[in-house]
Amino acid sequence: MSQCKPEIILQKDDFVLTRCTECQRVGMMFGQCMVSFEQKDFNGFCRYLEELEFEEDHKPFYDGIDPIIVETFHTNIQLTLKEEEFYQLKGLLIEAHLQLQVQELFKNH
Repeated sequence: MSQCKPEIILQKDDFVLTRCTECQRVGMMFGQCMVSFEQKDFNGFCRYLEELEFEEDHKPFYDGIDPIIVETFHTNIQLTLKEEEFYQLKGLLIEAHLQLQVQELFKNH
């Protein structure tokens, strides 16, 4: 992704979602974490996150804080999020995914 020419799709607080104008790769920065996705993997990640519910899917952790562990499409990268962070990311991704879908509709017409 270092050779990409990113355009900002959504930027709010400590969340930034970009997409490369050349290769269409999607970059997501949330807090101190940055993950990039192929477009189809990003779409899958959004669907996966929409189905997760903190109350049902969080796990006990060694430090007494019970985060939810969110898988990414990278086998060695997971996000551990507190409840507030999880719902913040979930809402932002829903909004960003809709933005991308709207852009695709305009591009195809």
